[in-house]
Amino acid sequence: MITKQLIQRRTARLTGLLAVLALTAGLTAAPVSADGSDTYVALGDSFAAGQGASPYADACLRSDQGYPAILDTEPSVSLLASKACTGATTSVVRETQLASLDKKVDLVTVTAGGNDLDAIGALVTCTTDSAEACANALGQKAYILQQATNNPAASPFFQGLLAMLREIQAKAPHADIYVTGYPLLFESGVDQMFETVNGLTLQLNQVIDSAVTTAASDKVRGRSGASIHYVDVSEAFAGHGIGSAQPWIVGPPPVCLASDTCGTEAEIFHPTATGYSQGYAESIKEALAR
Repeated sequence: MITKQLIQRRTARLTGLLAVLALTAGLTAAPVSADGSDTYVALGDSFAAGQGASPYADACLRSDQGYPAILDTEPSVSLLASKACTGATTSVVRETQLASLDKKVDLVTVTAGGNDLDAIGALVTCTTDSAEACANALGQKAYILQQATNNPAASPFFQGLLAMLREIQAKAPHADIYVTGYPLLFESGVDQMFETVNGLTLQLNQVIDSAVTTAASDKVRGRSGASIHYVDVSEAFAGHGIGSAQPWIVGPPPVCLASDTCGTEAEIFHPTATGYSQGYAESIKEALAR
């Protein structure tokens, strides 16, 4: 017989259970910003900071024309922090840029790896030194990338990328992480040295993509809750390299063809404001939409 006392006990028990479930949901659900948009943190090197598109906000050469600031204008995105800084390697990202990451972060972008390879340094050598010095510099980069491709487990370059990605996953376990590659800096068919540099950039992008794939497989194996994706930007920059009619990369004199693509020494070989908006930001937006 169901008595009044039994109904009251069962009602109280159900109410307590619902309260526990509500509390648990509040602890485990991925939080969002006050306006409901995704809380966003940007990490990486000069290509993430916006170098090449002056004016700059600080010594890290962060620019309001860089892709993190552009993404922040999207209604669905709220930039919590841009920690990207010129010269940052993957180890510098790990040591100095991850403090803003936590369980409340919904979106992370990363552009890094080029400084581990000292890619810009090799380009400076090729534009200021002898052909022999250029060939030696590019050969060293090719060797590092070949090792990363053929034997990633023994490659300090590959393992540095992977360690950075895994730490980001661990510190922002609810976030969607988007890791970008680099644009091909030169227009095809202009110069053989330019072709070699473009080929090395393609290899660099493939290594970054492979590191992202490895980090993504960690999630499948249960090592991380963060979702991680590679974003190719080279297609968006196609036809807009140095030497093209409409370059989106700052070129060194006299290669640059227009005053708005000839920057300071620090800006050379970095995207212009158009490159960041139409190349990087649009590529990331497309990845977010997918």
